[in-house]
Amino acid sequence: MEEEIMFNTALLEELGDNQSLLIIMNFFLTSTPKDLKELQEHVAQKNFHEIYKKAHKLKGAVAMLKAHKMVEVLLLLESASEIDQNMTMIESLVAIFIKMYQVLEKQMLSAIADLKSDLEQNAQKN
Repeated sequence: MEEEIMFNTALLEELGDNQSLLIIMNFFLTSTPKDLKELQEHVAQKNFHEIYKKAHKLKGAVAMLKAHKMVEVLLLLESASEIDQNMTMIESLVAIFIKMYQVLEKQMLSAIADLKSDLEQNAQKN
C-alpha cells in the first residue's frame, strides 16, 4: 500500500530558488527532532503552557510545508493543552504527530535527494 504524501512544497517553491528550498527543507529536518524531544519533555512534566507553545511553533513549520493533516493534529494539541488540559488526549496527539513526522521525514529526504540531483544536472548544463 502506498503512503499518502504528507507535504507539498508549492508555497516554498514560490521562492523560485531550489537552493533556498533545499536549505529550508534541511533546516526543518534538523530542527524538528529537537522540538519533538522538547515537546515530549513538556508532556512528561505536564507543562501545559510549554506544550501549547511548542505545538504552536511546530504548526507554523508544518504549515509552510502544507502538511495539512499534521496542522490539524497540532491544532488539536494546542486546544488540548490550553483549554482541556487533558493529558490522555495530549499524549495520544503527540504520539500521532511523531508517527506522522516519521513519514514526512522519509518523504522529505527523498524529495531532497531529487532536488539535489536536479541542481547537479542543472549545474552540469550551465
